[in-house]
Amino acid sequence: MSVTRQHARHKLPVQVFYNKQHLKLIDFSLGGTGVEIGSISPPEQKAKIKLVCIFPISGENIGWEITAKVVRVDKEKNFMAFEFIEDDDFKKFSLAFYDEMRKKGLM
Repeated sequence: MSVTRQHARHKLPVQVFYNKQHLKLIDFSLGGTGVEIGSISPPEQKAKIKLVCIFPISGENIGWEITAKVVRVDKEKNFMAFEFIEDDDFKKFSLAFYDEMRKKGLM
């Protein structure tokens, strides 16, 4: 089964943490994110987990804890993908972050 995100993917300066461990960002979208597994023990596919995302916005770093579903784990490719569980406040914040990134020429 192939899982494709519905939103455009971007390389943005977002930091992603799982279990207090930093994950290297591959891409970020309104609907989810792709990261490198690195040296962590990845969660099981379909698990609902908590991610902390740190956004550089308006001259400061804003942290946001979001619930996400693990939609892909590929140890051979060192890749995992998460789908954000619907959260209207997070979506509004993400859109404001996107607007700032566009103004800075990063999107």
